[in-house]
Amino acid sequence: MIKVKRFAVFFLLFLLAGCQQVPDEVKDRMEDYGEGGQIEKTEVNYCTVEELRNASIEDIDHVPGNLKLPKKVDFSGIESIENIVLKRPKDYDENKDKIAELFEVENPEWSYVDGHDYNTSNWYEYKGEDAYLAVDENGEISYINKQVYDQDERLRTVERIHLNREKCPQMKCNLKSGQIPLSEMLEKTQEWVDACEILQDEFDYEIRTVCVKKKPDRTHNVVLLVQRMYKGVGLNYLAEGDYGDDSAMIPYEGSRVVLDFAEPDKPYFLYNYTPVYVVEEEPVDEVIDFQSAVNLVEEKLSGFGRVKVCEIRIEYMIYAEKSENENDNKDREGAVLHAKPVYSFLIEFGKVDDSAERSDIFEWDEYVYVNVDMTDGSVITNFEERNFHK
Repeated sequence: MIKVKRFAVFFLLFLLAGCQQVPDEVKDRMEDYGEGGQIEKTEVNYCTVEELRNASIEDIDHVPGNLKLPKKVDFSGIESIENIVLKRPKDYDENKDKIAELFEVENPEWSYVDGHDYNTSNWYEYKGEDAYLAVDENGEISYINKQVYDQDERLRTVERIHLNREKCPQMKCNLKSGQIPLSEMLEKTQEWVDACEILQDEFDYEIRTVCVKKKPDRTHNVVLLVQRMYKGVGLNYLAEGDYGDDSAMIPYEGSRVVLDFAEPDKPYFLYNYTPVYVVEEEPVDEVIDFQSAVNLVEEKLSGFGRVKVCEIRIEYMIYAEKSENENDNKDREGAVLHAKPVYSFLIEFGKVDDSAERSDIFEWDEYVYVNVDMTDGSVITNFEERNFHK
């Protein structure tokens, strides 16, 4: 392992009554501090990707007192880690008729929309009695089957499952075609995702979050948040964050696909957020190890009290370069973006509004996060955007 020095300073505050003996665990904790109550962290360790695959909670030598960590992490599926240059598609709207065929929209009468009025790229849309379909020059697609989808229909979430850290419950979904176990429903919808023509690219697509919603007629529909995966590492879809005024980069809207199924054979709602493709990649042979990332999060959360971390992921944070040009729109077709690997520590914070989430999964409403750059140790959070304070 390679070691580099990092100096961090923060103050230790605790109250000891009278001549009460200091507990052993406090004595051990005090060994991290020097004179004047300053924490003396002098090392950040690096490891190989192979070593990272085997990292576990049990291997952590020092568990911070201000963090409650999840029971496990799983980095075993990582094939490699890269610094990546991404690009938004260009002229993707030329595929609009082919996409209409995919969703069985016959003879659509397309309207052209100038995206400059909305500070985005241009798109074509079809507004029919049977469906709504929009195909953007930058690759984004939105589809609604109006025969199934009712915007005003009141739905109630009966199950919300985070497949990264939870098992699929043994429940059955009531569909118009009959009952089906949720596990089988997810297998069939994953098969649809794997075979979907518009998702045939260098990414894999994995279901991350599931919302089972009950309709007034007591049937269910299943909403899926699908994550783009590149060589075993997901593209981040929690978009907020602040690198600081001095940074040359800004966090970019998360990349994901959202689907809503009333039957397992085809979705009646699809939104393809921030599609990208890889134009350049630079392998990263050594990254900050897991223990060092935990230490950096401990430092960042100093003064917050004890914080529960519900999940720790390794993901690619997508960012765009800052520009002085107000017309330099990063949503435009062909825009260049960057992706850097991070440890993402997710902290539950806030509730999701069912009515606002009709056929989407607003996972960013559930969390605040601390992301640790795996190559240089810089830390980014979305605390300010979510009003999460000490």
